[in-house]
Amino acid sequence: MQKCNTVLRVIFLPTLFETANGWYIYSLALCRVHVSLENTEFIYSLNYNKFEVIRFNSTTEKFVGYTENGAEWADELNNKPEWLHQQAVIDVADCKSLEALYLPYIEKTVKPEVTIQSVRQPSGTQPAMLICSAYDFYPKFIKMTWMRDDEVMNSDVTSTEEMADGDWYYQIHSNLEYFPKPGEKITCVVEHASSNKPMIYHWDSSQSESDRIDLFIGAAGFVLGIIMTVGGLTYYIKKCTGGYTHTL
Repeated sequence: MQKCNTVLRVIFLPTLFETANGWYIYSLALCRVHVSLENTEFIYSLNYNKFEVIRFNSTTEKFVGYTENGAEWADELNNKPEWLHQQAVIDVADCKSLEALYLPYIEKTVKPEVTIQSVRQPSGTQPAMLICSAYDFYPKFIKMTWMRDDEVMNSDVTSTEEMADGDWYYQIHSNLEYFPKPGEKITCVVEHASSNKPMIYHWDSSQSESDRIDLFIGAAGFVLGIIMTVGGLTYYIKKCTGGYTHTL
């Protein structure tokens, strides 16, 4: 899966100047950089007493005023196009340098933990259901595809959205309804930024058969335990009530 170059990361650089009587000036430098470090945009704004006065954008290479004084100041600065262009180039270069410094940490990826399990066996006209789950992955964007004998299945597939776990990680689940056939191959394919190639997980149909055997063995053991308990209790009651006699 290729990284999406439209995702923007934002870096804030605030500065606060406060006076004794409560009036203050707040400046903000904002860098918006694509993952590819292209089309970098620098925005600088100046706020006075909670109101934005003036803003500069490197994309338009212009100042915009939002107050009367800010508009006059912006007109004065915009009358220096060569200086504006030079300033925009310097600011964008600074943004790229700052972005490159933090890139190894921001671009960290975590490979998902993927499981496939049977949640319903076929019964009459009701199809079987498999669920492919991916847990604890980062970043959010992920793609899950079901394949049957190496052919993509587009119908009878339902998936959740990527769900945040609240700890920077995500999870997602995809359901497949189908009628099993002997010898077929069911595959869940996961594509994510943490791997440079699709991650392939095969469903082993023998797993469901094994689950049924374990269930049968467990049920048989439970029934046998009940029979032995009832038999022992019956023997004890008869013995206590004289139901059994011993001849010497």
